[in-house]
Amino acid sequence: MITTLLPNHATSIYKEMQQVTEEKIAEFDIKKWLKQVFESCLEEEFMGVVGVNPYERGDQRQHQRNGFYERSLDTVYGWLEGLRVPRLREGGWEPSLFDKYGRRERALNRLIAECYWRGISTRDVEHILKSLSGITVSASTVSRLTSRWQSEVIRWHTRRLGDNYVYLFLDGVWIKNRSLGKTKRLVLVAYGIREDGKREIIDYQLSVTEKQAHWEKFLNYLRHRGFEGKKLKLIITDGCHGLWNAIDMVYPGVDHQSCLAHKVRNVLDKVKKADHDAVHKGLKKIFSDKITTEKQAKKLINRWKKKWKRKYPSAIKSWERDEERLYSYFKCPVKHHKAIRTTNHIERQFKEFRRRMKAQELIPNVHAADRMLYALTQIRNEKLENYPMDFTQ
Repeated sequence: MITTLLPNHATSIYKEMQQVTEEKIAEFDIKKWLKQVFESCLEEEFMGVVGVNPYERGDQRQHQRNGFYERSLDTVYGWLEGLRVPRLREGGWEPSLFDKYGRRERALNRLIAECYWRGISTRDVEHILKSLSGITVSASTVSRLTSRWQSEVIRWHTRRLGDNYVYLFLDGVWIKNRSLGKTKRLVLVAYGIREDGKREIIDYQLSVTEKQAHWEKFLNYLRHRGFEGKKLKLIITDGCHGLWNAIDMVYPGVDHQSCLAHKVRNVLDKVKKADHDAVHKGLKKIFSDKITTEKQAKKLINRWKKKWKRKYPSAIKSWERDEERLYSYFKCPVKHHKAIRTTNHIERQFKEFRRRMKAQELIPNVHAADRMLYALTQIRNEKLENYPMDFTQ
């Protein structure tokens, strides 16, 4: 990892350390080996300054030794404690090795962080580092490094929120990774569009269920951090009744739009496959961009019901069960209708999330899953920053 920084006589020590395989790693104290390497480097650099070896006399001597002092150094393998650094009697000597290694380590950490934030698996990070720099860093080392970034994740989850969102999308997304166990993990997601048109994933929370209590806790946390909903015009969700009840408790009085895409899927589940296209075509026509008022939509939906009620009464009942929440978006500007009648925003974001989570070979715990979700959230939010919603009159 630091071959280019090593003097010749220390290289043999480093090469020996490089031969430690994953299987043998438990038999070696990596920090002990690194300490020997660094102290050898320091001694050789110091000899170049002093001019002679320890305890030697000669005309080549330029300075006097004054023992050692100890310092620590942060590495990808953790802190090295008690490094013995030679000291000049007159003082003033600073080893260049620390500065060089520090710069190299910072560059390495930035590279690992960038790969991790981009959702690249820890195993692929290992291969990337090897090909770009010749540095061999195991997947387990990458995982240890990423665990240090937990504080950044916590800061984001606890940051103060603005109260300038006009549209709020809420949905629960299931993800699965074999190392998290057989149970799927649910991610409660809040996605918002601000009054300036900017869109972002506001926050998310790992959960195990979509029951009202869990949604209510999540929404209350958003409200406590500053998102009081004073400018909210519409909340868009799927058909989860627990979520609806939670919204009524935390953001009462805000209009609620039930996701049309979810509802259409529910209806089609009760229709024979041979009639899917015909039933679906009728619904798509009702909620096309040409229909701009609730009155127009209801007129067409009544015709659709009349056509299919006798053949598919259960499909009609499914539609009517949530019908009062399916037309709320008509109260908003026409140019926003297409963007606010479904929760497709969240579905699209998490399609990539699922792929990335599945690609990870090892997600040892929920904290690691949280870091991965945070990384992917930042990437998505960066992209969304460039595509604001048009709020011009």
